[in-house]
Amino acid sequence: MLSPEQLDAVKIRMHQQLMNERSIVPERHKLPVRRRLLVAASWLVLAVSAIILWYVIRPAASGSHGTTPLLTVIENNHAGIRRITLPDGSQVWLNMYSRLEFDPKQFNRTKRLVKLSGEGFFEVVPSLEPGSTHKKIPFIVETGSLRTRVLGTAFNIEAYEQESEVKVALVHGKVALDDTATDQTTELSPDHMVRYSKQTQSWEVLPVAAANVSLWTQGYLVFNEVPLQEAIERVENRYQVHIDCDPALVQHKRITASFRNSTWPQVLTNILFVHDLRYKRVGEKIVIVKK
Repeated sequence: MLSPEQLDAVKIRMHQQLMNERSIVPERHKLPVRRRLLVAASWLVLAVSAIILWYVIRPAASGSHGTTPLLTVIENNHAGIRRITLPDGSQVWLNMYSRLEFDPKQFNRTKRLVKLSGEGFFEVVPSLEPGSTHKKIPFIVETGSLRTRVLGTAFNIEAYEQESEVKVALVHGKVALDDTATDQTTELSPDHMVRYSKQTQSWEVLPVAAANVSLWTQGYLVFNEVPLQEAIERVENRYQVHIDCDPALVQHKRITASFRNSTWPQVLTNILFVHDLRYKRVGEKIVIVKK
């Protein structure tokens, strides 16, 4: 038999062994470092993608309250005329390389506001405010700082972003024009056109043949008091040709003309002829020169 001292020693050793066994925790299988990095990268990509998707599909905030309106945007980026019927029944013809936009939720409530870049011919129908038997909703076309306000009429607007002027020509009815940059206002009567300079923020009223204003909606190429440099650029865009021109040759020159089913050499020859200019080919180039 063991002495009391030996029994105590055995108990101590057994207790120590039991404690050691409890402290042993099986080691988990660890992934290789490269694999762990790939997994982390995958989670990062998913997180970033989710954030980007949220920003894309969420409504854009407008100030601290509400959201920006969802606009209807209509573009004509091909060689042809596009005819549009607006929610109020008004008709718009969009020339090539032109764009129209409006807020469908607000349109035809207290106002009918559209924004135009390029050229558009408008036939506006009268529209009454909801619940009213006489109060008409104005139709407003914004082109930069220039606003054209009408109630029911037909008119044409040229407002190409790359050109130096905006032109508003009235066929019938009556329009008022406001320049929000200078607070100027003027009214236009039929067979007249406003020519507005973006640079000087000033305008002048000129007579115009109403019958020619909308010819472009029938496929004509129309120039109404267009600076010659910009007329040449329109020829380039329409016929997809490149024309070299010294700005000094065409400075302070304008052109009024219309063409249908004409080739670019025919158009270019005619718009240059009245200013004692011509074009010639230099290798692959088309160059404007004096006669």
